[in-house]
Amino acid sequence: MTKVKKDTVVRRLYARGTWKLDSVAHFGSEIGSAEMSLLRDDKGKPFIPAASIAGTARSFLARQREPWVKYRKGVEDKAIKRFFGGDMRLDRSPEKKDKDTMSALIVADADCLSEQVETSIRDGVRVDHSSGSAATGAKFDVEVVERGTEFALNLECIIRCENEQPGMKDGNEQPNLEDLFLALLHAFKTADIHLGARTRRGYGRGKVDAWDIRDLRMKNPEDVIAWLRDDPWSRPVPDNLCPRPLLSTDKRESLYIEADFELQTSLLIRSSSGDPKAPDMVHLQSVGEPVVPGTSFAGAFRHRAALIADILGWKPRKTPDYEDADAVCDMFGPIHKQSQSTNQQNVLWASRIWVEEHLVENVELQWRDRVAINRFTGGSLDGALFSQKPAYPLSFKDLEVKQPRTNLRLRLTLENPDWTEIGLLFLTLRDFWYGHAALGGETSNGRGTLRGIKAQLKFKRSGVSNVEVWKFSRGEDKCKITLDEGDKTFLESCVRAAQGYSNCPTGSRRPKDKGEEESNVK
Repeated sequence: MTKVKKDTVVRRLYARGTWKLDSVAHFGSEIGSAEMSLLRDDKGKPFIPAASIAGTARSFLARQREPWVKYRKGVEDKAIKRFFGGDMRLDRSPEKKDKDTMSALIVADADCLSEQVETSIRDGVRVDHSSGSAATGAKFDVEVVERGTEFALNLECIIRCENEQPGMKDGNEQPNLEDLFLALLHAFKTADIHLGARTRRGYGRGKVDAWDIRDLRMKNPEDVIAWLRDDPWSRPVPDNLCPRPLLSTDKRESLYIEADFELQTSLLIRSSSGDPKAPDMVHLQSVGEPVVPGTSFAGAFRHRAALIADILGWKPRKTPDYEDADAVCDMFGPIHKQSQSTNQQNVLWASRIWVEEHLVENVELQWRDRVAINRFTGGSLDGALFSQKPAYPLSFKDLEVKQPRTNLRLRLTLENPDWTEIGLLFLTLRDFWYGHAALGGETSNGRGTLRGIKAQLKFKRSGVSNVEVWKFSRGEDKCKITLDEGDKTFLESCVRAAQGYSNCPTGSRRPKDKGEEESNVK
């Protein structure tokens, strides 16, 4: 009997599905009409490069497999390296022989399936957090593909003889390639994987409703013929394969905030319609419906959190590479600053906060004409007439019961939170709940004031399957935030930790200074 070699291919798993966008997305290119243009194929349609899909998938599974402290240092277990490729050596000395493994996952570029692709240009600007206004020279525009666009995902997993171990099916902590492949499909099906740029600010959220899976066994002559003809879809659908999550303990630790608000005034997040007959400023829309982008909510949330941190006496650390390295920057990312001396960008790291983009519901856009006033004469300023179309909440006149209706929804996730960070985010949420903080443009004129309706906080600890939940609603006076469910002791401890903040939180992604030790506050 011939002995089978370790590198002999024994199985080939195939999966194809349609990934549909639930929000706008940007897949970057340096060629185009915008500063951040879309990547397009030879037919002029946007597509998702395979490297982007594989890199995002690897990051997602690696975060599940390793604690945050190891993940941020680039540590990956052998299962991830075996699936995506990598150096399997324990001793990485130069004299040792290379043991790089080839990726078992093959990913194709995701072509656009939509016949009519709707794209738009979104204006962006960085806010100066010291003044609350737009920063000088920080204006940019982004070309995005609109929600509802569909892309074709095609994945293949090659399983060799040495990698055909039982894996988690028999209680083994190390998943095999089949487990990782099906877990990846499950993540796309549950919209846990976002693709493209600016995903932490609501871009690139989508999902695959159904996967078409094939399992070719290389010992079966019919399967081999299907593989040689490049037609695996001619084979029958396997009965025992379906997307499923990993059975091992999820090592991620996250805080989730979901809150519903109603508008007390109008809301205006500026955009240009491009129509000469339209108003000068129109509230931002996606596929004809008003939206609040994750960038706007994250910017307003960050500005308010920084103000609260300043009031509590949090002192930022100033270094040559970044301006203020307090916990606000640790959570939201550093302030993007261009170095004037060397023309090099300052040290950057990814935000640990994810904010989703959502539609603005139960509102109508109303035309408003305005004019600037001459402060010396008290009359109108010549040539300063302009028009706007902000979003106004619908009135209660058509309702039998005058109950609050949700206009805005906030969904925020903080990876690997520290108690001080949880306390700061809760204090920030409370300010938005009471209408002390506003959203969008022209907040000094009264726009963008909110009032909370209900909220929910979830805290998922590392290595624990259950999730702690706190639910909030309005009090009897229809304004006060009231805890309906959950242990308030933990939240009180977090708020006290924020009030007594002194060190950099353990969740920091910021590069450590020389001689700086890891904080053990938890």
